Amino acid sequence: MFRQEDFLDTLKHRDTELQLAVKMLTYRFPPGQISADKNAALCLLSASCRKLVTDRIYDGKIRLSTLQTLCLLSMISFSEGYVMQAGLDLDMANYFASGLPLGSSLGDPFEYSLCIQAISLLQSLQGSIPDVAKPANIQGTLQSANHLLEFINYRAERFSLPREPSMQTEPNDNQGILTYMSQAAKVWHLARAYAAMRIGPDSPPPWNPQSDYALVNLRNLELDCRFPLVYRFATNNFGEVPPEELQQRRDYWGPWIFIQFIHAAIPTLLNHPFLLSLRLKNFRHMIPQTFMYQSFDLISKHTAWTICYLDLLEQQQFEITDPTIAHAVVIVATIHLQHSFVEDSVLRTKAQRGYDKCMRFLDHMGSNWPVVFTMTQKLRKLQDSITTVPAISGGSGDNQRSWSIDAQLLWEILIYEKSGHDNSSSDKSMYDDIITSDTEHSEQDMGGGFAIVGSAGISGHKGSLREISAYAPQDKDPYETLGNLATPSGNRPRMQESSIFGDVPDFGTIDQDNFLLQAEDFGRAVTDWMNLHMADIS
Repeated sequence: MFRQEDFLDTLKHRDTELQLAVKMLTYRFPPGQISADKNAALCLLSASCRKLVTDRIYDGKIRLSTLQTLCLLSMISFSEGYVMQAGLDLDMANYFASGLPLGSSLGDPFEYSLCIQAISLLQSLQGSIPDVAKPANIQGTLQSANHLLEFINYRAERFSLPREPSMQTEPNDNQGILTYMSQAAKVWHLARAYAAMRIGPDSPPPWNPQSDYALVNLRNLELDCRFPLVYRFATNNFGEVPPEELQQRRDYWGPWIFIQFIHAAIPTLLNHPFLLSLRLKNFRHMIPQTFMYQSFDLISKHTAWTICYLDLLEQQQFEITDPTIAHAVVIVATIHLQHSFVEDSVLRTKAQRGYDKCMRFLDHMGSNWPVVFTMTQKLRKLQDSITTVPAISGGSGDNQRSWSIDAQLLWEILIYEKSGHDNSSSDKSMYDDIITSDTEHSEQDMGGGFAIVGSAGISGHKGSLREISAYAPQDKDPYETLGNLATPSGNRPRMQESSIFGDVPDFGTIDQDNFLLQAEDFGRAVTDWMNLHMADIS
């Protein structure tokens, strides 16, 4: 929200409330548990800062620093688990910014544009998701979740970020990447609404084009289509950049890392076995085999990408302190926890290692932010809730073990604004009166018929197909299984990602607008494909 090149030099000349908000952030670094004295000092800083902001609002003397301070206070409150206070701070900043005529600015035009973008981004990342008492119309719920973003997003798009003179010649300037970071955050907001949505008996299954799964997936694919090559993982050698250079360009690499994690987190959350099981609770037919493989493939690939990013961050000693990224890792950890009990030893070992890596990352970030510490504690509580369920012998003498898990806690962990609350499914910290809950609608029925723990993907659902293969019997290659579903793997000829169309081109020399395959490319691809499979036959 500030001019990077002279922020530290100008901080002492800025309004007192803004200085106090920045000081509150600095108390969280370096990582470490906050002592009682530090916590008391934080409370005093917060009270003084909020009083100054309130005085400006009451006196009608709102400045750009007021909006910037409200954004910082919202971030701080959310990271401490006070979701309602964070929402109030953000709504006030949004309200005052929306009161200005379009095309006008408050104070420094450049910093005002950054502030507008920050409000839009925070609305997507930590804006509240409507909590309806009954299962609602899917399109209506998603539209309601997105409606809160529409006005400020419209203003952010109309009031585009100007370019700093010093950055005119910068090829990978953070102006462009912030735009795509904001777009990714908007899709993430819809994915958050998907996770929090209550599912009714008439809700369509995930593969239905009118389902919430399909609608959010469509938005994610549209984002993927528009995402420039220059910001993709393949064209950024993050692991080969010297760590000191990464630190010097945190304004670029910070948003870049955020985009990579969110890009992996969206399909991971969409295909989370527990969330899919909620949508299939009332499904009375067989689950399409193709969908089972597709969902398992997506969570396998994207959880692997998340672990890859964690490895790169550790290798490059690049510190990340964003609670949103922490929640993306939490989502992956729940899937690894589920797969830590499967019979397949390869998948089980991989899942256990992945879970441990996620927990190490979360433990470290939890020393910065209370909300991440609470997420980590809930994950451990979820792990402790897993118990063995005595198996009932069938006619075939099969005594396969099964497990139970605290499903309500798992669902709470998957909802961002609820995962950071300790011993509560919703934030009631700002109320000072008796709260009466409607027990009929306080919790969604988790239902039965789904073995969450110990099954790969959604293969444990009662509607899954048993003992079938995706390939013809004459295919004698080694097999890997998804539950009881077998798929060939291992010695099959594997094409490298770039083998069909030749070597990977130099993306830096390509006009992205004209980066389209020509007719001869498809012809050559078909020829290569035929030659590849003819080798199998011979």
